[in-house]
Amino acid sequence: MIAVDELVHNKGAKALENPNPCKDLKVHLSICLELQKLVDRILHIILATESARPNCTLAIKALCSLHLHLNKANSIIKHSSECSKLYLAMTSHRILSRCEKIRNAFELYLTQIQSAVPLSLAAEISGILHDLKDTEFSPEIEEVEARKAILALYEKDFNDSASSMENAELEAIQIATSRLKINSTFSLIVEKASLRKQLDQVINNDTNQKEKQLLQYLLYLLMRYGKFIHQIGSNSLDHDLVVDKEHSHQVMESIDNVVRDFEVLST
Repeated sequence: MIAVDELVHNKGAKALENPNPCKDLKVHLSICLELQKLVDRILHIILATESARPNCTLAIKALCSLHLHLNKANSIIKHSSECSKLYLAMTSHRILSRCEKIRNAFELYLTQIQSAVPLSLAAEISGILHDLKDTEFSPEIEEVEARKAILALYEKDFNDSASSMENAELEAIQIATSRLKINSTFSLIVEKASLRKQLDQVINNDTNQKEKQLLQYLLYLLMRYGKFIHQIGSNSLDHDLVVDKEHSHQVMESIDNVVRDFEVLST
């Protein structure tokens, strides 16, 4: 029991080190704020349960499992503060799935603890369980529109036309960056740097090939069309935008590969 107490105390103290983990969020604001409210309430339950010293093996195991899922929740919030905005929007379906799993785990393990704690604490857990059933996670409309714009490239038939492909890509990246407020030179630099940093983390990992392809394609769009992304509604492209035929074919193939496999990225 001493080891468990120390585990709870150390993790609880660590969780309290950052009083406002959502202040640096880039995307998923409503999702992470909802998640943070749950984290704060459940951390309080964990500390109170530890103080009550439940003499129940199931409750102790549930306590440890709650810590594990608190870490997962905090990891999502950290992830949403550090990663590329475009990448976060494109992978929002994965974040939603992870949040649903965490919510379900919170419900399961709180239920296992409830019968092993004092009545006042059990009543507080009941309130959290009630709220968990009503908790819904949903992305911002801007994230949905940005993701939809990029994914729509896969549905277009370019007919081996480099110019039509370029116009479609330009329109898509203009919409996506506008919705995600990548609307200044500085924000564009930050977005490119975030993508490069993420690429460095997966570049030599053979298990993350689909994720690497997605990151490479998003970076390609920013590098190629960065100076045009604020010209929403433009019907023509600058002559600097024209690419050679061989490269255009490679890019069209990459769209097919990236988006075809995108929905099956591992959770």
